[in-house]
Amino acid sequence: MQLKNGSLKNDYEEKGFIVVPDVLKSDEIDLYKTRTSAVVRGEYPDEAKGRLMRDIRVAKGLVPTPDDPEDEMWKILNPDRFDITFRDFLYTPKILDVLELLLGPDLICFLLMVIYKPRKIESVHPLHQDAYYFPFGPHDNILGVWVPLDDTDEDNGGLQVIPGSHKGSLREHEMPGTLTNAFAYEVENARSSPETVALKVRAGSAVFFHSRLMHTTRSNFSEKMRRVLTLHACSAQCTLQPDATIDELGMTLVRGKTHSGCVQPNLNTSLAVSLGDDALNRP
Repeated sequence: MQLKNGSLKNDYEEKGFIVVPDVLKSDEIDLYKTRTSAVVRGEYPDEAKGRLMRDIRVAKGLVPTPDDPEDEMWKILNPDRFDITFRDFLYTPKILDVLELLLGPDLICFLLMVIYKPRKIESVHPLHQDAYYFPFGPHDNILGVWVPLDDTDEDNGGLQVIPGSHKGSLREHEMPGTLTNAFAYEVENARSSPETVALKVRAGSAVFFHSRLMHTTRSNFSEKMRRVLTLHACSAQCTLQPDATIDELGMTLVRGKTHSGCVQPNLNTSLAVSLGDDALNRP
């Protein structure tokens, strides 16, 4: 993969995000779409059932149950724990090349998710910073990778960001005043934040974004599907906060080496999710 190293890294440091085209080939996109659909339709171990989470409005019976089961979904949490296809995604060469450019040679990936925006259902993820959820750092050495399997824009719940917001500090977060899926906290005084910029991202391209970058997604009221593979990554030289628990994050060394006293690969292979029925959006 030919990278314009200086330009990409400078853009990332200035804006807090970059968009890199074609990290997945068309056949890879089709593979992940096919596998995602199969998992939603029941191809997973019984112990992993809790990793499939429906949208909260569907789970609570506030909207009619959609005909397509994928239109019920909010996310699949850490599918790499039970499915080899998704485990392979962690090692996508074009993604790792960019991660190495931005974070250095020793890389840990964690918290892989398939995130949906169900069609015709109100489903907003409020303005937030991912670093709020991560008890390790420094946050400058953590980022997210957002890879849509469908073309995305403002109409179908594409990513919206506040460029440059990563240069500020980590903001306090609070529960929003509207019904949201579990753990969807919002930065305090979100309405006073600068306007977001809606990104148009083609299927198979990737947004790499700083863990402090403020971002949000809105509802998908279009007829278009919106499925995204979201991965997080950090330098293997990040260190944990005292008494931090990161079992569910699923740390995996994907390139380079580990460092003594720093975050380590997670050997917990449990498929169960101990978050409770409300967090899992069960009725």
